[in-house]
Amino acid sequence: MTNLQAGIERKAPEPEFRHKKERIEEVTLLRAFAFLAVTLQHCIAEYIYRPDILQSDSIMLAMLFHFTRFGTPTFVFLSGLILFYNYSGKLHYRSFIRKRFGDIFVPFLCWTIIYWIAVEGVIGGKLMQPSAWLNIFLQLIKPTNGYHLWFILMIFQFYLLFPLFSRAVAAFRDRLHPDTEGKLIRRVAWASLTLSLMYGALMWLSYYKMPGWAASAGGFWAGLITFRSNYFIMYTFYFLIGSVCAFGLSRFRTFVADAMGWTMIVFIGAYIWLGYDVLRFSAERMNLQVSNYLKPSTFVIIVSQLLLLYGFALLLQRRKGAIYRILRFIGRYSFGGFLAHAFVLMLVSGVTRPMHLTGSHLPAALITFILVAAGAIGLSSLLEKLPFGRWLVGPTGRRRAGAAYAGRSVAERAVREQTG
Repeated sequence: MTNLQAGIERKAPEPEFRHKKERIEEVTLLRAFAFLAVTLQHCIAEYIYRPDILQSDSIMLAMLFHFTRFGTPTFVFLSGLILFYNYSGKLHYRSFIRKRFGDIFVPFLCWTIIYWIAVEGVIGGKLMQPSAWLNIFLQLIKPTNGYHLWFILMIFQFYLLFPLFSRAVAAFRDRLHPDTEGKLIRRVAWASLTLSLMYGALMWLSYYKMPGWAASAGGFWAGLITFRSNYFIMYTFYFLIGSVCAFGLSRFRTFVADAMGWTMIVFIGAYIWLGYDVLRFSAERMNLQVSNYLKPSTFVIIVSQLLLLYGFALLLQRRKGAIYRILRFIGRYSFGGFLAHAFVLMLVSGVTRPMHLTGSHLPAALITFILVAAGAIGLSSLLEKLPFGRWLVGPTGRRRAGAAYAGRSVAERAVREQTG
């Protein structure tokens, strides 16, 4: 080896390899469950308030509606899990927000415009009126055309404030100095229980006290309290429980697998109680607001169902059957499917609303659910293949995997060039 070659080898920079953490496979399955729950929820809402519905169909749809309560909180839980799992160390805030803006907020902007055109132009026929153009700016603050898009604005609040959450959780972890692993588990369990009791108290205030506060407050404060479901503070528990899962993934998996029997019992009890509440406080039509997210009994059913579904996802992951493969495909395109499902439902309801469905609202809702879920996921998978598909459906696992492979190829070529 010549001196020149030795000098080149000493000066050549070593390629940087990122040691990626274990991929949490069950996250994809839970995304699929959450997407299907939200889609079913909106399909039920399309039929349950129709004037020609029979009471038997109305009751059955309300009972089915209770199975969808975990959908939105599960998305919050998964966001917390992924963020704390991937960004447990130092965080470059500017690049972090830039990435989230491109992955989440840009698709929100695109779909806001799509729903605005569909509602104001195609359905309303007033796209060229000044009021319609003013409405597009209002839709970016309080979405009504794309009624489900409020969730994107809410979840983005967690991204904006994530450094504060990260520091608070890091400070809590630093104060844990257990002598044994058993003590650590007990302290985390007590902290989680305390957090759940505090959140349950917040839910009690939200459901039983805050409506009265809004009525007496008036003005700005009335609006702030009335639209409290749009603010991150009302979903903080699920986000922080995601951090518990992220920092103790193997223990959390063991816990949910071992506790499936207990969570099943709690879920059945909470489900019966919630159904009784809805029937008790409903008149001719089912009052689904009785089982809204911000209610203590609904909180119990959501947590038990979330833990139960997590354990079920682990079982599916172990067996890797046909259901597992289908759910993986749905989960991969769940974000785009979530954005698009209300649009597909709008198309389907345009056909079903003129129809006379007395005595058939339950099967009609289920058929609509299958069509909307399949249509939204299919549309998301097709849009992802377009050059600008990322702007509409966000990133998918396939593209991220391709980028990672390309990065490894570049690094490998650099090594070969330096050594060969």
